[in-house]
Amino acid sequence: MTEHAAFPLIDIAGDAATRGRMYGERARDRILRTIEIYRTALAADGVDWDVARSMAKDFRPSIEAIYPDAVIEMDGIAEGAGVDPLDIVAINARTELLYGRPDEAAPLEKDGCTAALAMPEATAEGRLLHGQNWDWRDECCDTAIMLRITPDKGPRILTFVEAGLLGRCGMNDAGIALTGNYIRCEHDYPRRGTPAPMIRRAILMKDNLADAMNVVFNAKLSFSNNMMISAAEGEAFDLEATPVEVFWIAPENDLLVHANHFISPAAQAKLRDVSLLENTDSLYRDQRVRRHLTRHHGAITPQTMIEAFQDRFAAPQAVCRTPVHGPGGDSSSTVATIIMDAGAGKMWAAPRPYGPHHFTEYSFD
Repeated sequence: MTEHAAFPLIDIAGDAATRGRMYGERARDRILRTIEIYRTALAADGVDWDVARSMAKDFRPSIEAIYPDAVIEMDGIAEGAGVDPLDIVAINARTELLYGRPDEAAPLEKDGCTAALAMPEATAEGRLLHGQNWDWRDECCDTAIMLRITPDKGPRILTFVEAGLLGRCGMNDAGIALTGNYIRCEHDYPRRGTPAPMIRRAILMKDNLADAMNVVFNAKLSFSNNMMISAAEGEAFDLEATPVEVFWIAPENDLLVHANHFISPAAQAKLRDVSLLENTDSLYRDQRVRRHLTRHHGAITPQTMIEAFQDRFAAPQAVCRTPVHGPGGDSSSTVATIIMDAGAGKMWAAPRPYGPHHFTEYSFD
């Protein structure tokens, strides 16, 4: 196994149209690869890309009604990359297109992700640390980028994304940080909601915790999504968002850890946790990360977080996953580990951390 190159840093700035064109031009090769990955994935499931574009077209009016700048930016990305605007909408709505079609039961994948944060009281430097392992299609490591955004208004943003998407995990220079991971319940996909990348970008555009969480509580979702949101000053909440209700969890003993099952007592009582049908390993991934961080309470550093996310118990179904092949030939793995210190304005990321890897530091400077 070889060590992979760092995720490229792409700088964009200006209003929605300008930063979109810059994004498309500067990340063109990786955007084309993102489109090809999902074109191939949908074709393997019997969906032609023209059909995917038609489905994506149906999302535009609802996205534009809530996040008009998102549509402007996506059109700019398409112009800069030289692709159809609906290609960019389609990859941003990839989850809905892959799993939300009404003509069939949505397939279950070996999706993962383990997220954690340590409050200032638990860390060595007295600053909140927040991070995650992103588990998804292994090939997406070669399309991922670090996007540094200087908008014409609002805070600067540093977000780790698949090229062409508007948001995934990240932080802004107001101290708001975000991670997201897969959860699933029986209420998923009954309606067309706003794709997650738009919601995540909207969170990162807020300069305070209340407004950031308000984005989630008022979002129209088509599928469940767990979002952990923190403020560098020392507050954080985990939001288990479903199409019908949002369940919240506060830190316990200065720690928050979330894998891929519902942990809010209210959610456990009210919902059928469909995600556990394929992700039973989520139960011990959550516990093992929590135990590691608890052992180092008061002395947690970014390296401590990395050690927790490197846990290999029960590999390959571990916190840090080596590639696992699914029925369709897809390869799922820990694509990246991301650690954020929003108070210091720094983020560290490593590609394919299950093999030889190196963490690169990114910042707003």
